[in-house]
Amino acid sequence: MSEVLLGILGLLLALLIIFLARYQLLTLRYVLGWIFVAASISASGAFTGIAEPIAEEIGLRPEELFLGVAFFLLLLIAVQLSITASGLTEMLRDVCESYALAEERIRRLEEAASDATPDAPPPSAGVEEEDGPA
Repeated sequence: MSEVLLGILGLLLALLIIFLARYQLLTLRYVLGWIFVAASISASGAFTGIAEPIAEEIGLRPEELFLGVAFFLLLLIAVQLSITASGLTEMLRDVCESYALAEERIRRLEEAASDATPDAPPPSAGVEEEDGPA
């Protein structure tokens, strides 16, 4: 009975991942990782015969062994997500600093240009207006 329950649980997880991927809430590399986890949960019931000797050696049931492997994979995904989030945070900080430096440079250039030619019209006044009908 637990084999069927694990198969249903894995199938429900796979359907959830497909739903999230369809609405573009997950990127492809994460979809593949989560589908692998769902498949390992679903397959854990079918491969209990193969896992029984290993599980007995460790002192677990085969289902517990497969769930432990799936849990380990989830931990690996969580670590990978943490690495990605840290990299994105660093990249965002670099972009914000570059933007602030560019904004400051533009402000200084505009001030220098306005100090050098005080009688010149501002750059947006380059369009000539007509005096009326000719």
